[in-house]
Amino acid sequence: MFEYKIDQELSLKLTMPKDSAELFELIEVSRAHIGEWMSWVHQIKSQQDVQDSIEQNLIELSKQKGMHCLIVFRGKIIGSASLKYFDWDVRSAEIGYWISPAHEGKGVMSQTAQALTDYGFEYYKLNKIEIWAAEENVRSRSIPERLGFVLEGMRRANERINGRSHNMMIYGLLRSEWKNMSRFHRD
Repeated sequence: MFEYKIDQELSLKLTMPKDSAELFELIEVSRAHIGEWMSWVHQIKSQQDVQDSIEQNLIELSKQKGMHCLIVFRGKIIGSASLKYFDWDVRSAEIGYWISPAHEGKGVMSQTAQALTDYGFEYYKLNKIEIWAAEENVRSRSIPERLGFVLEGMRRANERINGRSHNMMIYGLLRSEWKNMSRFHRD
């Protein structure tokens, strides 16, 4: 099974059916928090919904359309992060993520997004990676900004959550920009 070690305590692992109970429990305790910014959470009403979603994610992986991972800290699932919406014509993908409120503000999501960025450019040989975040979601927007992604634009009223439209801010990073960042020493 795929596991990507970020450091001694933090890793990404492929989401598997056996994780459905623990993941559903985490979604339940995080529901109000993540439901403010993510519409999918309202469709998850049972462990079976999580199981179905995991099975769909594995189909996406087999077709190279997405790679959905769990964020694991000290052996416990604390969130989810994905490389998704692969476009092989332009060699691009989008990173999506969420984390439990108990683990926010500790740098875990920045480390996770950086790891997925590195993996996308190194393993999949992508040319561009995007991160989309709601305009008002300052915490989520700070991650691509911290990692050197460029704000490319806004899609107005592009997401509807809890009966409210949100503008989505689009951040992008090109392979050439990633290679030139001082914290990387790539070929």
